[in-house]
Amino acid sequence: MKQTFLMPALFLFSFVFAQITNTSVNKENFENSGFPYKGKRVLQVENILTPQEENYFVFSKNEHNSGQDELYIQQFKKVNGEWKVTSEQTVAEKGIMTSVWDARKSFFDADKDGQADVLFVYSKHPKGDIDTQLSVVLLLIYKNKFYRIENTAETNYDPMYDMYDFNPEDLPAAVFKEFEGYWERLDKK
Repeated sequence: MKQTFLMPALFLFSFVFAQITNTSVNKENFENSGFPYKGKRVLQVENILTPQEENYFVFSKNEHNSGQDELYIQQFKKVNGEWKVTSEQTVAEKGIMTSVWDARKSFFDADKDGQADVLFVYSKHPKGDIDTQLSVVLLLIYKNKFYRIENTAETNYDPMYDMYDFNPEDLPAAVFKEFEGYWERLDKK
């Protein structure tokens, strides 16, 4: 009897007080679902729920062995029952291919606004040589915008980061702290 009551109560408690929920998504099923993502091959897909929104973050690529490697990064939000692209970027550099680190990611709500703040990692390699890493990029998607910290193998990943594409003062202190803290703990090699 106690178990009958405790299990639903525990589920309800965790659901009500959970800030962010990440639901596993099968890449093959997602590719065949008709979802309107860009690209031909899904590398990573995350379904993120918060008390205020539902998101899909999709990393996909163009066809294998294309002349130019293209990584498509898209955020979808459910708006009035339909999935809408709320942010999107293409990473394509001449002579470079990208690799998504699907085991390195983080989801949080540092500024407590009910929206997911998400971190993903990808690396850059010379085209055709996945074993040689040129750099590592930590991508923050915050309020439908992209922010990056990057460091190169050429500098042996020191100093802490040698490239970034934003002004740290543009982010709330709590969000920047999470962003920078994750970067400091990340094994970039």
